[in-house]
Amino acid sequence: MRVPNDHPLARVLALRDPERAAGAAAHYADTADPVALEALCEVVLNLDAPAKAVSAALLSLRHDTSPLTSDTVVRALHSQFPSVRIQACGETERRELFAAARPGLIRLLGTDPFWQVRRAAIFALARGGMWNDLAPAAHDPHWRARYALAQALLRAEPHIGERLLANEDCPRTLRLRDFVRFRRTGDAPPERAGTEPQTWCPFWDWDAAVLARNLELLGRAGRHAHLKVLTRLVNHPDERVRGWVIAALRDDGSAEQWADALARLGDPREDAAPVLEALTVGIELERIEEVAKFVLRLDSPPLPALRWAAAQAGVAFPVEGPVADDLARHTPRLPAASDNTLSPFPEWHPHARAAALTPERAKELLEDPTRETSWFVLARAAKLCRVPVWKLHPESEWSVPAEPRDAEPSLSLPQIPFVRAVQLGGAGGPVVSPLGVSGHYGLPVEGYARAAECGVNLFFWEPNYATLARFVNRLAPTDRRGIHLLAGTFEADPARIRKDVERALRNLKIERLSVFLIFWTQSWRRVTTDVRAELERLKADGLVQVFGLSTHNRAIARDAIHEGWNPVMVRHSAAHRKAETEVFPHAVERGTSILTFNNTCYGRLLHDTFRASDCFRYTLNASGVSACFTAPSTLEQLEENLLALRDPHLPEDRRAALLARGEWMYREDTVFRKTVRAEV
Repeated sequence: MRVPNDHPLARVLALRDPERAAGAAAHYADTADPVALEALCEVVLNLDAPAKAVSAALLSLRHDTSPLTSDTVVRALHSQFPSVRIQACGETERRELFAAARPGLIRLLGTDPFWQVRRAAIFALARGGMWNDLAPAAHDPHWRARYALAQALLRAEPHIGERLLANEDCPRTLRLRDFVRFRRTGDAPPERAGTEPQTWCPFWDWDAAVLARNLELLGRAGRHAHLKVLTRLVNHPDERVRGWVIAALRDDGSAEQWADALARLGDPREDAAPVLEALTVGIELERIEEVAKFVLRLDSPPLPALRWAAAQAGVAFPVEGPVADDLARHTPRLPAASDNTLSPFPEWHPHARAAALTPERAKELLEDPTRETSWFVLARAAKLCRVPVWKLHPESEWSVPAEPRDAEPSLSLPQIPFVRAVQLGGAGGPVVSPLGVSGHYGLPVEGYARAAECGVNLFFWEPNYATLARFVNRLAPTDRRGIHLLAGTFEADPARIRKDVERALRNLKIERLSVFLIFWTQSWRRVTTDVRAELERLKADGLVQVFGLSTHNRAIARDAIHEGWNPVMVRHSAAHRKAETEVFPHAVERGTSILTFNNTCYGRLLHDTFRASDCFRYTLNASGVSACFTAPSTLEQLEENLLALRDPHLPEDRRAALLARGEWMYREDTVFRKTVRAEV
């Protein structure tokens, strides 16, 4: 018997179709239909469902507080999709499912390779008061996760942090404790010796593009000579750097050097699988065995290398002898099995009903599928009876009602009024508004139109700024020529830089970029003669109107001004004021255009006494600043920021309050760099 066309089962069938599941899940937002609720939960638990569908199903279940949905949220912590695991952590916290979710949260904290997931788990565990379970976060390999723990501890009673961060033997934990104590007491932390990379790596550069190029320029012989150093870079966050390390180890690495590299790939919170695969794929078995035997012969082999070697040698754990003793010495205590696995499905759960099916019950369901509310159970029944499940499908297929979607209309901009316009890059450069708008936080399309209406004609674009790209693409060609777009590159290779320019022109459907910057310049070795020559060619070809660079480094900014780079972009705020004496006077002297960013310190400067517009007023009133960028995410934030364009005056009392807060923040940032962000 088929499911009737008008039965709820007929409609939720769309949730089993990977191509339609996301739309169907969104259609069932706020539903009270028990059949639909079960189906949404099944989407979340379906390993074949795409991430977009799983996320949409979880979102549509937000209103439901039934045991089934709560159980599904907890199980979603084990999803194969990082975005879903983050969403499940948030739902766990919102629903206060702490007891049930505890094993899953602990597992994420200790093993998830994505710091964003671990950070979400930290917030959930802290919200649930499970402080003892948060100990691994104190030595997390990513500073953002450690900082999340610090934020949580600063909201807790002081004795909790003192107890949790008591491990004197772990440098990361010790520095995190220094930071938390500073935030509580204001006392400067003690100076602690670090292991800054430049002290052990002769070709080190903080700019990953430069470091990768330095490794390339070493050549095979040079990389071979520095293999002892290279192994320390095997888990560098930049893929280009890791690629050269892997190539050097494959080409010339000794068994000892392989063992050193393997030992650095053992933290489950850093996804070492791609590195291990790239390192070993296609390598002769004899060489792999040589490395494994070397590790197993060591008096005290590092645990990660030991496990790898045992796997290659076919040695199963537990092992006997010195290797077993070393393993016991280095292996941390794992949670009990009951703490580390999902609980069985309750008997009322669709998955439990499917598992409990008997042939007799399965036959009954095939004769009348409306006796069941779950397609998961019906599919199991059909399999038991050797009947294709499609024979139960309704005769006519239900589809999510299509919402009328008209093509996005083109936008027509009024004549953009000039409000204290400035010229960037000297003669021949674009004439722009002193306040530009960045697409970083996804301001709605109408926000950019509103900004233009108020006098903004300068916009900051990167490839993932989707709403800004949509805004530009909806403009008529004549209106597009009336705005100025700034884009840039993180590359250090002339050919790749040209590709970035061409990609920006294609995506934005424009003929020329008004401003093109070498982004995040941390070293002059990034800006070589051939890079400068390529930028000149791009300008001569009419693809770029003016070019410059952006940097946090004031010395580089100063030197760039004297080298003729124009414009130059630097960080500036009431908390970071040294550019006012170390950079801006040089710009005034040489006639260089200065762009500033991070004027609100990611919102941390904001306070009841002053608002975001005051932060932009502060930088726009600084001598030598041509323009600054704001990055609103909402129309309300945009309107607040536009106040600085309409009225640049900053009253003296608000300026004084802003400077006082900035001084405190600068001190905090200095401590933050020496503690949470320190290389150890």
